[in-house]
Amino acid sequence: MIDLSDIPVLDNHVHPWRASTQTVSGDHLAGEVAFSESVVASVRREFLPAAELEPSLTLFRRTNLGAHYFLKELAQFLGVEQDWSAVASARNAAAERDYRAWTGRLFEDVGLRWLLVDEGGARPRITLDELGAIAPVQMRRVARTDNFIRDLLPVEDSWPSFFRRYDEELDGAIGDGAIAFKSVIAYRTGLNIQPVSESEARADFEAHRSELEGAQKVFRDFLFCHTMDVARERGLWMHIHAAVGDPDIVYQYANPAHLYPLLHSERFRANRVVLIHGGWPWVGEAAAMVAILPNVYLDVSEGALFGMPNVRQRLMEALEACPYSKILYGADGSLPEALWIGAKRFKSVLARVMGELTDEGFCSASEARQAARMILHDNAMRLYEL
Repeated sequence: MIDLSDIPVLDNHVHPWRASTQTVSGDHLAGEVAFSESVVASVRREFLPAAELEPSLTLFRRTNLGAHYFLKELAQFLGVEQDWSAVASARNAAAERDYRAWTGRLFEDVGLRWLLVDEGGARPRITLDELGAIAPVQMRRVARTDNFIRDLLPVEDSWPSFFRRYDEELDGAIGDGAIAFKSVIAYRTGLNIQPVSESEARADFEAHRSELEGAQKVFRDFLFCHTMDVARERGLWMHIHAAVGDPDIVYQYANPAHLYPLLHSERFRANRVVLIHGGWPWVGEAAAMVAILPNVYLDVSEGALFGMPNVRQRLMEALEACPYSKILYGADGSLPEALWIGAKRFKSVLARVMGELTDEGFCSASEARQAARMILHDNAMRLYEL
């Protein structure tokens, strides 16, 4: 197996956390890698009453293989018994003494040097300055444009004013140093995006502004396409959630294959796009798209964290079709321990996969190591010009 311990890591997709997380429960830690819990607990509108869900969520934590692995590795790292109560106690003691130092210790263990931070849906927004106070690592902002829509809809009831202020938010994010715009339209109306005229968008806005997102497809599709235009013209990347997610996802239109007609079109083929979460679980389809479209890249987050038992298969699906120069490592974590375990597991599996491919004659040992370095770090550094 190839030794990747000295290779630095750039995590292409993380969410920020607040200083208040210096104290968390064992259940909170376990839930950071248990997909069934994370998606149900993160919904914008309550899926089921919390009291009704808790017995099931407790069972899901106890029977999640990723959580088992996380517990074993974190207990070993802390030098305590393999028990969530003992792990949480030791972890909290370290974080309460100096959260920044504890985070630095975790990141140093796996060589984590850079984070691209999708601000998520937190209110108020967690800034990079706030996160940087507790995370000793280099960071760049990824501005989530759906938040602009969310915050403007309740206060702007005319299309001209709404659209003007949306553009101002895009400009503000660029001025703040954002490296990319992020869209989670897959959660709102789906990835079957249709270019429409501004007049159609305005009519839809006036008719459906106060309704649930599912009724707002026309003006949300227009804003997505407009954001793609701004990103292309201003030199930003476009990050698109292209995978499963919480129960709010428009599941039937979450497969990245729905994006192909749009990204293939003449209007958008020059856009620089990353398929965030790599289509998980439709990784093979996403990888094929990335192989076909020159300016589209594959981020492996979500599956790298919530699908830790099966990282090998996902990696092989990506490498089956994609040049390794088009694959970006990411975790999708929102707590330092989640970023740590995601990178630790991914490095371990990537080393084994590249060793197997070397043994089978697909690359030399030196090229295998270089490929691993590119996926973990160098591709992102090159593409984002960091």
